[in-house]
Amino acid sequence: MYTTTLISLFTLIASLNHIQAWTDPFFVVQHAPDIITSRIDPVISPGGISSHVHSIVGSSSFKPTYTYENSMSGRCTTANVDIDRSSYWTPQLYRKNDNGTFSLVRMNRANTYYLMRRGSQSETVYDFPEGFRMVAGNPSRITYNSSNYAEKAISYVCLGVNGAPETNGFPTQSCPNDLRAQVFFPNCWDGINTYLPNSAHVAYPTTDGYNSGGKCPSTHPKRILSIFYEFHFTDNFQYKAGSRVWATGDDLGYSLHADFTFGWPKGFLPTIFPYGEQCAVDFSLENCPPLKPHLVNNGSACTPDSGFQIVNEDIGTYSPIAKLPGNNPIWGSSGPKKADPNYKETASFTTSSIPVPAGWTKLGCLAEPSGSRALTAASTTDQTMTPTKCINFCASKGYSLAGVEWSVECYCGNSVTKTSLSAINNNLACSMPCKGLEYSAGYCGGSSLLTIYQKSSGTSSNVNAVSKASSSSTSKSTSTSKTSTPSSSTVAGRGTKTSSSTSTSTAKTSTTSSSAKATLNLKPASSSITKTSSATTSTSTARLAGHKRRRGGH
Repeated sequence: MYTTTLISLFTLIASLNHIQAWTDPFFVVQHAPDIITSRIDPVISPGGISSHVHSIVGSSSFKPTYTYENSMSGRCTTANVDIDRSSYWTPQLYRKNDNGTFSLVRMNRANTYYLMRRGSQSETVYDFPEGFRMVAGNPSRITYNSSNYAEKAISYVCLGVNGAPETNGFPTQSCPNDLRAQVFFPNCWDGINTYLPNSAHVAYPTTDGYNSGGKCPSTHPKRILSIFYEFHFTDNFQYKAGSRVWATGDDLGYSLHADFTFGWPKGFLPTIFPYGEQCAVDFSLENCPPLKPHLVNNGSACTPDSGFQIVNEDIGTYSPIAKLPGNNPIWGSSGPKKADPNYKETASFTTSSIPVPAGWTKLGCLAEPSGSRALTAASTTDQTMTPTKCINFCASKGYSLAGVEWSVECYCGNSVTKTSLSAINNNLACSMPCKGLEYSAGYCGGSSLLTIYQKSSGTSSNVNAVSKASSSSTSKSTSTSKTSTPSSSTVAGRGTKTSSSTSTSTAKTSTTSSSAKATLNLKPASSSITKTSSATTSTSTARLAGHKRRRGGH
């Protein structure tokens, strides 16, 4: 009995020694759907076209070349923390159809976790330096090694399936409440470089797991915050092996990887560290004092900054495509990737500038007055609506204000009613794509939201003139259409009153000629990000990449 008691005592002491008495900060930044989906990767392919399509959230100033200054200059972010101008991205997911074509699978939201994982309460955690960037995962990986931390850090959770295990390749069933693709980044840094090829400037701990505060290797002695992504993809399809395909061409799921470029204000993140338990808030950021003043709910309203670049190619935004963009044949279940040795890149960058007639200026996004219209003098609908078409229509009738709404609607007037132009707010979700443009971002209003344009004072009306600076090419088309306001049933669904104006117009329209169909912030009209339930759509505290948040123990 004495021996048994002694053994139990030693066990208890060992257990107590293992317990960590502190709780480190742990918070989750929520993101609206992607701001840009294109073959752009400023970490791996700076200034050039990436090898495969990515789904990107974060700063509105995202460009093919990353600089800290450019990230911080973004006028908005998809995040629910308005000062987070970082960019986060993963490959785009596709679905291989029975006829061999590929359909783009929507990434509907993302969560980016910031965790302090340190081995002792006295261990220093360093802020990311300006210009810091890193990649986790291997886009060419075809096997899985359970003893390799870098490979264990890539995983999936199938939401909506009771008891579905966390997997390191694609799940073997459909995920009715989303496929959650997960990446945990290294949290040990060499303390010198902001980036090295193959992310050699960062490393995983040498002990206690990839997602722990285990000992850092001597080559990477400085601890940094742990970053963890979960990107949610719609996956409510009938399951078929091999039907899920990353943009890399991988149909097993092992090539999942993620990129991060730092875009927080210098010195801000360390202000959170001392709060410890008080900022271990998961999704409840309002309970963390440094974060609370910066919370917003309009990440879905964020659109790319004007003049953004995108690869001019069809990525499957509107309909299935015959092959994956780039040199990406299907591989994985069939063996290693065998790229076409004769492939030559033909895609190029294009600058998205929506053409606007000379003498007109975009004012911004204006909410319709409750139960009424801001512009009531004339209106039209057109399934090929563009800002230019709307402006031409309004200008032909002598009006100085034009507003596009709901992708296809146009309203005119010389003044607004029951509201004011001073109420224009570009944080509102004027993010619906124009039906008449193959790509656009936030130029044709939203649900009860007008994108307003105004004729400059002292400028004569020139219905067909388009500013050279805003259009790389011009095509002329003549259309004659009887126009009217939307039907009462359509408008009733948006809670607004129709205008009685009906008119006929014949006008030449100038539009951007481009085959680009890359996805640019094609988001729901809602301007808020709904806080998701960790039980169904988000990583719960107890299931963060297979480990628990530390509250006194690992």
